[in-house]
Amino acid sequence: MAPEDPVEIEMDAEIERSAQDVYAMVNFADSRHHKAEVGVITRTGDATYEMVVDMLPDLTFTVRELEAVPNRSYSFESPLPTELGARLMKTVESYRIESLGPDRCKVTATTLAHFHPMKLKHYQEEITRIAVACNNSINKLKIHAEQGADTIREIEARQVA
Repeated sequence: MAPEDPVEIEMDAEIERSAQDVYAMVNFADSRHHKAEVGVITRTGDATYEMVVDMLPDLTFTVRELEAVPNRSYSFESPLPTELGARLMKTVESYRIESLGPDRCKVTATTLAHFHPMKLKHYQEEITRIAVACNNSINKLKIHAEQGADTIREIEARQVA
């Protein structure tokens, strides 16, 4: 059997937008959240949300905010929808935002991936899959912040084609 401990993946990117702008793009409570422009985010409680993204319209993702420090850090937990039947059970995702000037910041994204028990032969495949997803996520955040939602829609249209 594969190890049962969660796997941590950390990636960073410099983004040509202010720390305030980027914080708004990762804060589920803010209407400027980057996924709100390519889907729908609905508040379901004080710190809970449901998200449906245009790329996967038949799935509803639940999100629970864990920490929100304006313009500095944001973290949330999101279990994967059970109908996916995935080996990934949930993620805990955190963003640390460091201002590098009035219109530039560094974002460090950390994902803690929790998996259902699996055989060792599937484990490395799942680690690779989550690492690619984390890389795509921070790159999409950067592109969205710097080039806008239309560019993200074009990228996602190619991904599902």
